[in-house]
Amino acid sequence: MDVEYSFFEHNQNKLYYAIAGEGFPVLLLHGWPQTSYMWRHLYPYLVQNGFSVIMPDLPGLGKSSSPKSYDKKTIASYIQVFIHDFLGLDKIFIVGHDWGGPISYSYAHTCENRVKKIVLIDVPIPGDGSAAFSENRWHHQFHKIIDLPEELTRDREELYLKYFYNNWSGKDFVMDRDAQNKYLDAYANKNTMKSGFDYYRALPQDIKDNLGFLKKGKLNIPFLGIAGGEGYGRGIKIILNSLKRVTNNYEGYEISNGGHWVAEEEPELISKYIIKFFNKK
Repeated sequence: MDVEYSFFEHNQNKLYYAIAGEGFPVLLLHGWPQTSYMWRHLYPYLVQNGFSVIMPDLPGLGKSSSPKSYDKKTIASYIQVFIHDFLGLDKIFIVGHDWGGPISYSYAHTCENRVKKIVLIDVPIPGDGSAAFSENRWHHQFHKIIDLPEELTRDREELYLKYFYNNWSGKDFVMDRDAQNKYLDAYANKNTMKSGFDYYRALPQDIKDNLGFLKKGKLNIPFLGIAGGEGYGRGIKIILNSLKRVTNNYEGYEISNGGHWVAEEEPELISKYIIKFFNKK
């Protein structure tokens, strides 16, 4: 399967991305502490079913350079320039995992006429009127502290990140060593670690922005929520309760044996749900 890898440059920032397939475009947005490599098992199913996929490394993560601000509204606006101005795409689908979900939501609110449908994988929306986003997520508060996370994880990046890779999946899944090594190559340096923590430090602004969006009303864009049911998987009730607050059109599935890395744990099953959702009139 042919995949094109390249960089998009805008305002002295570089966005690394991969593109594959032909057909209606699907923007795949990863989360922390992963890169666009997380889609390696899932995207071929989309391509084989007539979609094209665009898979960037989020700003400041992977091979992409750091943005001026890490609030998700700013991140979304940067990706919008890439998608609509640079690639020249009109309408798209979006799939967002972890931080990719809040970015998708900001994208939809600031560019609603260009987003047809959104899939959120194991993530609710911050600022949805509840505290669900950071529930059962001890690291959210830790990462928001200024400087301390960088100091405590310096020269221990591998130890810290492997805790998440090895403990946040369903009990029957172990993230393969190749994926862990690629993520560690991308993250285990002071600049990317800081960028990762800065995504969390922008959370108060994200909540403020999203509360402002909600004052304007719910989205009418259809949403599909997918959640892992084991370990640190969010569980579909949390996702659906969040979607109920932010959109008028939503549905969801729980992968009972999956955890937070559910897109890597059950890519074939998840792709079936996504394709069915995208093809629904």
